[in-house]
Amino acid sequence: MSSRRAKHHSEREQTTPAQRRERAPFARKLYARYRALPAERRDVATAVLVAAAILLPWLGAVGLWDPWEVHYGEVARAMVDRGDYVYPFWEGSYFFSKPPLTMWMQALGIVATGGLAEGNGPLGIWIEWGMRMPFALLSLVAVGLVTLSIGRVFNRAAGLLAGLALASSPLWFMLSRQTVTDTPFVLLMTCGLACFIVAEFDPAVRGPLAPDGRAKSPRATVWWCWAYLFFALATLAKGLLGFMLPGLFLALYLLFTADWKLLRRARLVHGLVLLVVVALPWYLTLCLFDGVDDESKTFFERFFVHDHFRRLGEGVHTTTPGGSFDYFIEQLGFALFPWSALVPGALMMLAGLKPRDPEPRNRALFFLFLWATAAFFLFTFSATKFHHYCFPALPALAILCALFAEKLWREGLEGMALPLLLGIAFYGVMAQNYWLEPQRLVNLFVYMYDRAFPLRELNPRPLYSALFFGGGTAMGIAWLWRSRRALVASLTGTALAFALAVCVLQWPTLSFNWSQRDLFWAYYQQRGNENEPIGAYYLNWRGETFYSSNKVRQIKEEAKFKEFLATPSRVWFVIEQSRYQGLKTKLESNGRAPRIADRSTNKFFLVSAERTPESPEHRTPL
Repeated sequence: MSSRRAKHHSEREQTTPAQRRERAPFARKLYARYRALPAERRDVATAVLVAAAILLPWLGAVGLWDPWEVHYGEVARAMVDRGDYVYPFWEGSYFFSKPPLTMWMQALGIVATGGLAEGNGPLGIWIEWGMRMPFALLSLVAVGLVTLSIGRVFNRAAGLLAGLALASSPLWFMLSRQTVTDTPFVLLMTCGLACFIVAEFDPAVRGPLAPDGRAKSPRATVWWCWAYLFFALATLAKGLLGFMLPGLFLALYLLFTADWKLLRRARLVHGLVLLVVVALPWYLTLCLFDGVDDESKTFFERFFVHDHFRRLGEGVHTTTPGGSFDYFIEQLGFALFPWSALVPGALMMLAGLKPRDPEPRNRALFFLFLWATAAFFLFTFSATKFHHYCFPALPALAILCALFAEKLWREGLEGMALPLLLGIAFYGVMAQNYWLEPQRLVNLFVYMYDRAFPLRELNPRPLYSALFFGGGTAMGIAWLWRSRRALVASLTGTALAFALAVCVLQWPTLSFNWSQRDLFWAYYQQRGNENEPIGAYYLNWRGETFYSSNKVRQIKEEAKFKEFLATPSRVWFVIEQSRYQGLKTKLESNGRAPRIADRSTNKFFLVSAERTPESPEHRTPL
C-alpha cells in the first residue's frame, strides 16, 4: 500500500461515520439525506423532481401564447391594475366567460414579480415567470399525490411509474406550462381524485368499517376533506365541471359496484360545507351583480347559459364542430405518447375486472377505468370540441398505462405477445405522425390549428428520428431478449427524453412564434417617445392587448384607420404577415413610409410608419 493510501486509510479509521458525513461534499450530503427518507417520501420526491426538471426549464423565459394565456392574463393584469379581484374585467367591459381562480393565480404572479407597466411602458421582464409558476407548482403537487396514492394502494413501483407517466405525457407537461383555465381544473381534479383513492382504497387509512359501513378513522376524514377542498377549488377554476365531473365518476362507481354504504363514509356533509364556503360566495356575488359584458349579457346568461349549456349542446367557438367518434381517440394517442403504446395492454388488464370485487386494488383499478371512459364519452358527446378537451381523461389513462408497465416489470412478458405487438404498432404510427407533422404537438393545446409550424427555425425531425427510432429499437431488443425490466426502462427513458427535448430544446423557439411579447419589446425599444402609438390592424389575438397594457388601438374600420394616421408622430402597427401588403399600399397612399421593424415571429410583423416629405402635413403653406 502506498504511503498516501495508508495515510488516508489511517485517517478514515480515526473518524466516525458522522464526522465523515460532515466532511463530504454538499451533493453527497444531499444524496445521503435523500436516501435516509422513508421509502414513500423518496418515491414522491423522485417523481416530483423529475417532473420539475421537465416543467421548469424556460418556463417564463418566453412570452405568453396567443390567444388564451394572454386573454386570461389581461383579465388578471386588469385585476391588479384596478385593485378589483371580484369582478373580472377585459378591455372596456366586464368578463364573465370564466371563473376567477386562473386569473387569481396569474394576478398573484404579477404582484409577486412587480410585473405591471410603469406609465406607457413594457411589462416587467419576470412577469411570465410569475404568472406560470403557480400552475407548474400545482402540477408538481398533482404528480406527487398520484405517486403517493397509487403507491399506497398498489405498490411503490406502480406509484413511481404513475407519477413519471403523468409528468412525461405531452398534453400534461405542455398544459402545465400554460396559464389557461383547463390547467388548474384538471390538476385540482386529479389531486382530489388521488385523495379519494387513498381515503377509499388504502386499508391503512380507511381502517376497519363499522357495521353500518362507516369508516371511523380520522385519517380517512382528513383525506376526504382534502378531496372535497380540491373539487371546490376546481369549481372556481372551471365552473360546474369542477365538482360535477368528479361527482359523475364517483356516482358511476357507486352505481356499478352497488356499494351504497360508500354514501355513509363519504363525509358528504364535510364536502357540502367546503363547497359552499370555498366556491359559492364568488358565484353568488356575480349572480347578484347587475353588470353586463361586451355583448350586454349578465353573468348568469354568459357563464351558465352560453359557456356551459350551449357549449355542450350546440357548440361554441369550436374550430372542429361536431367531430367524429374517433376524434379524441386520436388526440389521446398523441397526448399520451409514448405511453399510449401500453393502452392495449392496459385494456387487456381491465378485461377480467368485476365491479363488485371486494379487493381494494381491483376496486381502485375499476374506478380508474370509469374515470377514463366517462371523461372520454362526455366530451365526445360535446358539440364543442378542441384537442385538449381530452385532458380530463388523460391522468386516469396515464395511471392505467403505468400499472400495466408495473405488471410487465413484476410478472414478465409471458402471455403478453398480442398487447405488446399492438403497442409496438401504435408506437410506430404515433411516432411517424409526430415526425411527419410536428404541428400535432402544438395543436394539443392551441386554439387555431392552421398556424404554420416554424420548420425553418425549428426542424425537430432529426431529433425525433434519434429519439423515436432509438427508443423503439431498444424496446424491440428488450422484448426479443425477454428482458421485462429493460423493456419498461426503455419506454420510460424514451418518454422522459421526449419530454425534456420538447421543454428544454423546442419550447423557446415555439413560443416566439405563438407570442407577441418580443414584438412589443421591440416597439418599446425603438419608439422615439411614449407619444408614438401602436395599433392592432385587423387583429384579435389578445396578445396585443396584454403586452400593451390595454393601450393598443384597435383598428378594424376605415374611419379608425384614418383617425390613427392623423397622429402627427410616427405610428406603429402589429399585424399578421398576410395583411402586410394591403397595409403597405394604404400607408403609402396616405403619405406614410412603412418599414418592417421586427419579423422575429412567423405570424406577425411589427411595422413603423413615418410621414413622407410629400405628405400634406409636411408641406410648407404658401
